[in-house]
Amino acid sequence: MTIQPRSRSNSGSSDDSNAAFPSFEALAPTREFTTTPLTAENRVVVKGIPDVRLKVDAGPGCGGIAWLSGEVMSRYLAYRHRLEPHHLVGKTIVELGSGTGLVGIATAMLEPTAEVWATDQDCLVDLMQANADLNLLPVGSNLHIGELSWGEPITHVPAAADVVLAADCVYFEPAFPLLVQTLCDLAPVGKDTEILFAWKKRRKRFWAMLKKHFDWEVVMDDEPGAREVYTREGINLLRLHRRR
Repeated sequence: MTIQPRSRSNSGSSDDSNAAFPSFEALAPTREFTTTPLTAENRVVVKGIPDVRLKVDAGPGCGGIAWLSGEVMSRYLAYRHRLEPHHLVGKTIVELGSGTGLVGIATAMLEPTAEVWATDQDCLVDLMQANADLNLLPVGSNLHIGELSWGEPITHVPAAADVVLAADCVYFEPAFPLLVQTLCDLAPVGKDTEILFAWKKRRKRFWAMLKKHFDWEVVMDDEPGAREVYTREGINLLRLHRRR
């Protein structure tokens, strides 16, 4: 299912929580590659499901690349699903900053009864949909693809998800307050929303903003040995909790 794009604000202020997410050109700083080299199609191994096939495209910016944080989150979700097969049954799941669609695709493949929304800026919607099709998750499946601009009112995805996923979303400072606002909107006070957040160590200012609304803890129940591997690459996997 493809979500119809909604109109976007013309405001460019990063301090306005209702401002549009900055243009993707501004969100494409040079970053080192941490996964397979750029090719027409990559495959990501996730135990428990067929290899996730991904087209990658650096044309719209770094969001069109499969980054290590997304692989870490996908593999954690798969490991947890093997231990707790009912954990995601019937859940409403929203992924932010999906890029290639990797995490949303893997999650939808893991649990067909879950309704999964993979979201990013409009310039990445076609890439996400192409990758959904590659992995036999066409329009009408349990994977929904569409635009969600951080900081704007949430209208085309569930306003209060059961699970929120965000991998490698922390790298461009003007977008930080917008991301925090969207996390708050998806996890309102009083709702028991599970939020998994994978990030590469950088940009401490984001955490100063986030702690006004959320507490967090390191995910320690990953597959034995996995955490030791990805932390050597500077990746952290956290679970966020909305402050009461």
